[in-house]
Amino acid sequence: MKIKIAFLYCILFILSGCGGCSSNLYRDILKAEELLTKQKFEEAVVVYNGVLKKKPSKQIQIKINFQLGEIYSIYLNNYELSLEYFNKIIEESNEPAWQVLALEKVSNIYFEGIADYERAKTYYSKLIQFSPVLKNQNFYKYRFAQSQLNLGQYKDSISSFDELIEDTNSEYKIQSYYHKGLAYFYLHDWNQAIESWYDYLKYEQRRDRITKTKFLIANSYESAEKLKEAYNIYYSILGEYPNPDVVKNRLNSLYERRISRKR
Repeated sequence: MKIKIAFLYCILFILSGCGGCSSNLYRDILKAEELLTKQKFEEAVVVYNGVLKKKPSKQIQIKINFQLGEIYSIYLNNYELSLEYFNKIIEESNEPAWQVLALEKVSNIYFEGIADYERAKTYYSKLIQFSPVLKNQNFYKYRFAQSQLNLGQYKDSISSFDELIEDTNSEYKIQSYYHKGLAYFYLHDWNQAIESWYDYLKYEQRRDRITKTKFLIANSYESAEKLKEAYNIYYSILGEYPNPDVVKNRLNSLYERRISRKR
């Protein structure tokens, strides 16, 4: 049902800019949309490209390029071609709204689809610097910081997460505490990692996330040779952690280490 609704939207989306289309062009667009409703994506692509070769209005070209980008990224899993069509909009459109939509799609593909965090960072930076300031500014900054973290640029990511934390209106403040803790963890700065995660736990309410974070805190205490603190936290999540054997092994190891210290 959701797929049918999406295709119906696509039909209205393209045809809304077809007021001055010739009858042949109008017929071709309807044919492409009909193929989409039948989920014949490759055939729809051929028809759409045929429409583009006929040099329709700029607005129709933009909409078809956007549609082709969506088809390749969502249904055909061809990110390379998807990026090609979205980038055409970025490079050729003079309409800011379309440029932003295409930039968002490209950024998302690089971040989620390809995991090319360097390019994701570049495109999120374009969205951050876009003028006028865009509504989803904090989301772009959050993804930019996550890209830095995934690239191993830990100190830079900490600065970026701090910026989101200091913005009291940011809906990404809570998750920024968590990822800031990860950055410190990867830097082996155990005390700062623990501090960031305790800040995170002041806000987080989901039980599974709380348990996961407590495991990381215990791991940090263990790495910092604070064995008693580590033991207590591992013990507190024994009945909640998805893999209790992992926690039991940590508890046994810590117990033996503490006994060894007392000898």
